[in-house]
Amino acid sequence: MTVATIVLPPPSGTLPDGSTSNLAPGFSRRKGTETAPAKFLMTADFDASSVENLWWTFTMPQNYASGPIVRLQWMANATSGSVVWGAQIGAITPADADTPIEHVLATATTATTAANTTEARRLVETTITLANLDSLAVGDLLVLRVYRDAANGSDTCTVDAELVGCSLDYTTT
Repeated sequence: MTVATIVLPPPSGTLPDGSTSNLAPGFSRRKGTETAPAKFLMTADFDASSVENLWWTFTMPQNYASGPIVRLQWMANATSGSVVWGAQIGAITPADADTPIEHVLATATTATTAANTTEARRLVETTITLANLDSLAVGDLLVLRVYRDAANGSDTCTVDAELVGCSLDYTTT
């Protein structure tokens, strides 16, 4: 079995319009602590009290076989609490009965991961094995939504969850 990865940098995601139930994370440029030249990272900052969303749209590659897993790399300026992340997809096949604008996404899958207890802003990874694939097939237009489910009782981290990286892993043919 071979695994392929689609890298989805947070700044390349599409932000929702900010209307009710369509909130977007803020973006921050974070400077490294080394001497000049210092590195800079872009983070999508998901609030602790609101459900915020980030979207990616791309075509599922020709070598797709099965098993999409969303991999989120994040940090928090905290050493306690957990973050509930969610992901869901919509797979639109050319000539579908519905348009990409009206296509309903499959049911979301969530995963809960604790912040690093050793040091604030240490890298944490959450993996979400998508349970609902919306009949995903090679060549489909894939819409991926990633969000922090801040309203979930298991989301106990009281600060922003700062998304540093996002990717989609899948097995190949």
